[in-house]
Amino acid sequence: MTRLMRWSGPALLGVLLATRAPLEASMLRHMLVQLPLLVLCGALLGPSLRLPPGLARCDLHGLATFTATAFVTTYWMIPRALEQALFEPLAAGAKFASLLLLGAALPGALRRAHVVVQLFYVANICAMMAIAGMLYRELPQRLCNAYLLDDQTVTGTALVALALALGVAWCIVNARHFADPPEKS
Repeated sequence: MTRLMRWSGPALLGVLLATRAPLEASMLRHMLVQLPLLVLCGALLGPSLRLPPGLARCDLHGLATFTATAFVTTYWMIPRALEQALFEPLAAGAKFASLLLLGAALPGALRRAHVVVQLFYVANICAMMAIAGMLYRELPQRLCNAYLLDDQTVTGTALVALALALGVAWCIVNARHFADPPEKS
């Protein structure tokens, strides 16, 4: 592992901690910048965290990690959960810990998972993000007291865009699996 790779995770975590207030001042930056960067940071820190060796046996085909991903991403899309992370240190710690651990586990799960398993979870998470985004956009009342209604609307639009982009990116990365199905004899 190169020196740059070894230090990129801790450096990113330091930046995220140093810029926590400005990132959390906007619902858009909180949900669509800070949270994904925490997952990326966990992925960068993953090799140095030394996850338990038995984790791969318990996470056959990545199912446990992908299920955790669905639960964690669902939870942090709930406006009340975001609000608690702003004002309650325990919730903020849970946010950082859950997303960092998720990021640390995801690369291994992606390596172990068959493309169909990945598709199932990616499609579900993208659909959930798009639906949450549409709700954020269309509901006339604020869902989170910490953020303005306009911020909620912009975040909703961005969530729908992110869901579409994530789905398209996954399809592009995995297109080789679907290009030429094997011929039947």
